Amino acid sequence: MRIAIVEDEEKERSRVKDYVEAWSAQKGFENEYFFFEDGMFFLENYPGRLDLVFLDIEMKYMDGIRTAHELRKFDPHVQLLFVTRMIQYALEGYSVDAADFLVKPIRYPVFCSCMDRVLGKIERDTPRFLMTKHGREEVCCPIWQVTYIEALRKQTILHRKEQEAISSSETLTALEEKLDGEPFFRCHKSILVNLNHIQNIGTTDVIVDGQLLPVSKYRKKEFMQTLANYRGRML
Repeated sequence: MRIAIVEDEEKERSRVKDYVEAWSAQKGFENEYFFFEDGMFFLENYPGRLDLVFLDIEMKYMDGIRTAHELRKFDPHVQLLFVTRMIQYALEGYSVDAADFLVKPIRYPVFCSCMDRVLGKIERDTPRFLMTKHGREEVCCPIWQVTYIEALRKQTILHRKEQEAISSSETLTALEEKLDGEPFFRCHKSILVNLNHIQNIGTTDVIVDGQLLPVSKYRKKEFMQTLANYRGRML
């Protein structure tokens, strides 16, 4: 991972790096680090394509909260992890979509739990693609964009968020196998839904991106359990 540590105390910068290294060794990761003593210098020399930024909240020239607001203007996706001695600042982090908080002095077991959660968010936010056949062509579609897939007559239709639907010459079962491990569930024999796009659940149906879709009574219990487990992992 590419990681920036923005912290005005050298001792704390070293502590965070050492903790990241120990945690990464367990996961089999190698990292590239960028160190900054102040938020202003960090923004002026932003290295780009970062996966994670550790932000000290209390810094001399530009504090971590203000730095995060400025950062979000040009990088809305990088994961932010605030480090602070003052827990009352934690709520402000929601306005800049912070991944989590670490309270000084940082304890390693707490740090590891926090990093596991952040890693999950990074993996979920990493774009993944579905390759499918459209006639003689191969179509590459971002998985997050697919709201649901349905078998309609002799076609398989991929419905996409804010994009036109596309047809595939592959069967629904073949696409289901390709999406194994992704947040999709076959709620009906002819429909495969993206769990991220579910808006409401009824007795015999579900709303996905504004569309009312049927849920088989034979699959309802498993569907609800799968959705609950998935939403629980996202918290």
